[in-house]
Amino acid sequence: MPEWRPTYAHLRAVVVGLATLVVGLAAGRADAVVLAAPLVLVALASARRPTSVPTATAEQRSLTVNEGEEVTWEATVTGLPPGGSATFVHPGQRLLEVEPAEGLLCDERDGSAVGQVALRPLRWGRRRLGDPTVAAYDGWYSWRHGPVPLAGLRLTVLPVTAPYNAAAPAPHPRGLVGMERAARPGEGTEFNKVRPFGPGDRLRRIHWPVSARTGRLHVTATYSDEDAHVAVLIDAVNDVGESTGIDGTRSSMDLAVRAAAVLSEHFLHRGDRVGVRVFGAWGVSLVPASSGLLQLRRILDTLCLIEPGTARGEDALAARQGLGAGTLALMLSPLIDPAATQQVAILNRAGIDVVVIDTLPPGMEDETGTTAAALAWRIRMLQRRVETTRLASLGIPVVPWSGAHSLDQVLRDLGRRRATPRLVVR
Repeated sequence: MPEWRPTYAHLRAVVVGLATLVVGLAAGRADAVVLAAPLVLVALASARRPTSVPTATAEQRSLTVNEGEEVTWEATVTGLPPGGSATFVHPGQRLLEVEPAEGLLCDERDGSAVGQVALRPLRWGRRRLGDPTVAAYDGWYSWRHGPVPLAGLRLTVLPVTAPYNAAAPAPHPRGLVGMERAARPGEGTEFNKVRPFGPGDRLRRIHWPVSARTGRLHVTATYSDEDAHVAVLIDAVNDVGESTGIDGTRSSMDLAVRAAAVLSEHFLHRGDRVGVRVFGAWGVSLVPASSGLLQLRRILDTLCLIEPGTARGEDALAARQGLGAGTLALMLSPLIDPAATQQVAILNRAGIDVVVIDTLPPGMEDETGTTAAALAWRIRMLQRRVETTRLASLGIPVVPWSGAHSLDQVLRDLGRRRATPRLVVR
């Protein structure tokens, strides 16, 4: 830390006190002398420069928190003079709440002072919080040591995963480890029918009431408990709207990232295999489908890497890579870029069940104005309505994201439709 320097209060007391004292003595004004005496006495009492050498340290940590979760930045100043104090100031940043915002003053205890500033990130992403400063003062606040910058925290802010209690299952279960009811009989928990005993049936499956009534052994048949392959597709080409954090307005990327986190957690908890693919984002593109809590952490870490507003378009054919028939594709998009509509159409022609989740912020379609930008936006909204109508004519549902139970009815309809023969282009 730099050397001790006099504060402005100390210099003001010296200059004003001595000047008032000299004027009072020269003019014979006792009242001026009385007013100047306290300032002169304080200046003389604190005229000696402190000899201690304060040292400021801050713990350098990398934390992983959720949106809206409060964390603490802590710094320690040692080597303070007796009766001294230290100030801790953490700069405010966009989408970051700091408490106290004006700084923290801590008194000396045993030659040191510890300051803790509460930080609350308001939006997902990875960021480094820099430029917090610390300064030391003597007991009279006449000498200051610093301020000096310290290292800030490195935060990985995960998107919030609110409870999503969808009652409808995912269509087309294919594995044998999840909670979805399969179309074929097998080992599971959901009742299918009571049938005669056959080779390979387990004794614990014998249905004794029916066996006693008919005189032949009967067993209880069940449906297999299977998993589904869910692909979460995120359109990161555009970020529409303004984001003010988890407590304020939300942009299209906010809705898409938080919805992807909620849907991934829901299907992974059911035992399904979930994969994530991001279109148009630099440095992040694909999380292969898998299951388990570790997969959820991979997905959340991937979502934190998305940089809204820095994306570029991709080939529409990239949407089909690695996805086969029977996959449930959840497309999260504001449907501003025409490439998103092309991707949805290609997936539907490949025999993949597609649900388009509209992440356009509410109220954006109703913007009015006479400027060139406003007129261009209204024209694009009209084209967007035509595109969503075409998607509906192809049997592709477009559902606005409104939190839990947004997809219940759509998933039920897809489950009923899976038994209907379909024409697929190969």
